[in-house]
Amino acid sequence: PGHKFFAVVSYRGEYFDFGATTFSLILDSYTQGNASYVFSGDLNGDGGTSNDLIYIHRNKTEMNFEAYSVTVSGKTINFTSAQQAEAWDKFIAQDSYLSENRGKYAERNAAFLPMVTRLDFSITQEVFTELFGKRNALQFRADILNFGNFLNKNWGVGQSFVSTSPLISRGADASGKALYRLRNIGDQLISKSYQETAGISDVYRIQFSIRYMFN
Repeated sequence: PGHKFFAVVSYRGEYFDFGATTFSLILDSYTQGNASYVFSGDLNGDGGTSNDLIYIHRNKTEMNFEAYSVTVSGKTINFTSAQQAEAWDKFIAQDSYLSENRGKYAERNAAFLPMVTRLDFSITQEVFTELFGKRNALQFRADILNFGNFLNKNWGVGQSFVSTSPLISRGADASGKALYRLRNIGDQLISKSYQETAGISDVYRIQFSIRYMFN
């Protein structure tokens, strides 16, 4: 699901009978994945957990948060109902899918991660040689994988969901209205949809190779 764009550009220049140089660029741009926004817990009481799609509130008047406390590094932190409502309203606003669907239930697998674009660059130098009357080549090659990240540390870095279950079901209040908490990340309430990943593909890599080609 999502989008993908792939392109290759290459130029090879051969000069005299000495050798040739090839420059290549490979661009790969794609959607990193998708998911469903669901409640943590069993909101509808069917025995299944973390499979109930969330309702995307129109505004804070529709929300019904339960105050709670957490202890982080020996410090007790209280999150009031009002604080959670404010934070959740801002969370919806910063998420393109949620903000476009206020007043609706989230759809299955409808939240997409942003596209990531990575560029690989290579330069190949061939030195022509002759063996038994045939032209062979000694080839030196350098590749910079995720070349964009080599130019700028913020380019070519992937993203993942911070959490696809930002609301934690707490059953119902005395009036039968659904009750929930906003997920905390450490000592803060969740505030953003995505976080940068830290895999080997997210940083640039340089590799060198040498080979001899027979004709």
